[in-house]
Amino acid sequence: MFRGRRRFQGTEELCPLTDLAEGERGVVVKAQGGFGLVRRLAEMGLTPGTEVKLLKKGSFGGPVEVEVRGVALALGHGVASKVLVKPLKDEIHG
Repeated sequence: MFRGRRRFQGTEELCPLTDLAEGERGVVVKAQGGFGLVRRLAEMGLTPGTEVKLLKKGSFGGPVEVEVRGVALALGHGVASKVLVKPLKDEIHG
């Protein structure tokens, strides 16, 4: 079932990382969460301006696998949903 991207008020082009399609790329804009979460994401390389590629989505809200700076990372669905990205147009790769 196709689901549209969620939009955030005042952020026309932003969507949660979990809303990208498999193979789609985006640029991290910000993370919504407390200091600990933002710090943890930064330690993994997920900082504003960083390009990410969604590699695989787990079924039923399972983990999300992303490529960041050439490294594959697995993030819990809840954590990945707090990372807001700007999707890159026409950048879907199989």
